[in-house]
Order: sequence, then C-alpha cells, then structure tokens
Amino acid sequence: MVMRRPPIAQRGVRGLGTVCRVVDPEQAMNRLNKDVGAVVRPLGFRGSRGNWVLVTPDGVAQVATSRRSLSGTIFAHVGIVVVPVAWWEYVNWRNAHWGRPSVAFGKDALRHDIGFVETRRRPPTAYYHMRVDPGAYPANVTTAEELERAAAALSGAAGVLARTAIDLLPPGRYLDALLSIPDIGYGMWEPVVVLLADRGPSDELEQAIDDMCASYAEHGAERPDLVIEYARARAADRVSA
Repeated sequence: MVMRRPPIAQRGVRGLGTVCRVVDPEQAMNRLNKDVGAVVRPLGFRGSRGNWVLVTPDGVAQVATSRRSLSGTIFAHVGIVVVPVAWWEYVNWRNAHWGRPSVAFGKDALRHDIGFVETRRRPPTAYYHMRVDPGAYPANVTTAEELERAAAALSGAAGVLARTAIDLLPPGRYLDALLSIPDIGYGMWEPVVVLLADRGPSDELEQAIDDMCASYAEHGAERPDLVIEYARARAADRVSA
C-alpha cells in the first residue's frame, strides 16, 4: 500500500521524529482574507480575496490586504484607501483638461487616491510579521499558532480601519483630517486647496492657495495655476449652488 504524505499545511519536520502543522504564505493569506472579509462585509464593503470596496454618494473606500515573504518572516498588512467625491470630481475635471478619459465613480477611482490621511490612521496591529518556522520544510512556512495570532491582529485592525474609512467619506471629513496634520508638506497642498474649494470662497482658501504657491516655489516646481483655476471656479459654483 502506498502511503500518502499529509498536505504541506499540516506537515512539517522539526528534527528527527517530530511533525508539526505548518502553513505556506498563500494558505496564510487565504485565512487572513477570510477573517478580514468577515469583519468588513457587515460594514457595507463588498469584495473578496484581499480587496473590499464601499461606494457611497460621498465617495469610495477600500479595505485591502497584502503580503510579502521576507527573510525569516511572512509580512502581512491591511490598509485603507479613501476617495472623497469632491476629489474624484477634481480628478475628472483635470483629466478633461489634459485630454484623458474620465474615471468611473467606483473601484477605478481608488487609483487616484490622496493617501496622506490613511497611512497615518493605521493601528499598530495593521502590520504583522508571521515568523517562519526554521525547523520546518519548506523554509517559507509559518506555524498554525502564529497564523492564529496574525488573524486576530489583522482582523481587529481591519475593523478599526473600515470604520475610519467610513468616517472620512462625508463632506469635509477628509479635509479636516488633512488640516490636522502638522507641517503640511509640498504634496499635500493640492488636495487641501481642492477640498477647501468645495466649501466655497473663504480667507482660508486664499491663504491655502498662497501657501501652496510658496511651497511649490520652494521646491522648484511650476506655479500650480491649474489647481488654482479649478479651486476658484469650484468655490464660486458653491456660492451659486
């Protein structure tokens, strides 16, 4: 009779005569995605296999997982992307000016995210290094116990992040989060000005335009006339709306 070997997810060698249950990177992510999906779907996110999207009248949000196999560890991560509808409208206005196709309001909009707030809202448990079992074969596997710890950490972080994404979608919320960042950098001024314009004309908008121009000049960049043109037109539209 031919004896069948147990699948790699259940068999590993840890010295002579010792068998342990191990998990390869793909199996690990399948389990993590299952647990993360179970957390974010009740909040309205739809998707699978590490990518869940929520589309609302206020914007589009995403929860996503990723992994990398590094020396001695399987690195797993969960994060979010948020695209307020006011930013999506600007992206399409800019694309029209440049002669580029418009971006559909949905998952395609996620490729045009702002990004500065989401990376600052990740809880520490959004990252997990699953230790590779040095006594197992093959050399890139982790243990079932380590996977359990990773699943608990990342699914907990996914719940926090999904609620954060939902909270950032209503008008003005993403802007308020941007403005709360100390020392707004060069790349942040464009979304600050665009989202401020959605509130209509104001001294705060004019100051932000001046600060943006100063920051661009400091970095040797061209004056952002296109951003200014949009912001002033958008602000004026808000008065008449």
